[in-house]
Amino acid sequence: MTAHLSNPTRQQRQQGFTLIEVLIAVLVLSIGLLGLAGLQTVSLKMSHGSYLRVQATNLAYEIADSMRANRGNAASYPGTFATSCTTLTYASAYASGTAIAAADLAVWRHRLACLLPSGRGTIAVATGSTLATITVTWDETRLEGSSATQSFVFTTEL
Repeated sequence: MTAHLSNPTRQQRQQGFTLIEVLIAVLVLSIGLLGLAGLQTVSLKMSHGSYLRVQATNLAYEIADSMRANRGNAASYPGTFATSCTTLTYASAYASGTAIAAADLAVWRHRLACLLPSGRGTIAVATGSTLATITVTWDETRLEGSSATQSFVFTTEL
C-alpha cells in the first residue's frame, strides 16, 4: 500500500489566495455602493427640482383661475410680488373686507413665499386685452450650487 502524499510546494502557492479573492470582492462591492449613493443623491436633487417646478406651475394656474373668476377686476391684479412667508389663510384674507383681487393677491404672495425658495411672481395684463402673462421665479441655488434662478412663464387668455 502506498501512501499518497500531496505536493507541499503546491499547498504553499495557494495559501492566502482566498483572502485576495475576498479583498477584491469587497473592493468591487464598495465601488458599487459608492456609485449607488451618488445616484441616490442626484435622484434626490432632481426630485426636489421637479417638485419646485410643479409648485410654480400650480401657483401660476391658481392665480390665473382667480383672475378668471374675477374677470371684471383683472386690471387690479398686475404687479411684481415678493414677500416673506407668514401665517395667512384664505379665511383671514377674505374676512378682512378687502377687495377680492387684493385678497387673492395676498394669498398668492403668501403661497409664493412659503412654497418656493425666494419665490417671486409677476402678473402682466395687456392693455385693452384679456391676455395675461404670469411669471413665477424661484431660486435653485441649493440644487445647482451657484446662482440658479428658474422661471415659469404662463400666458393665458382670461
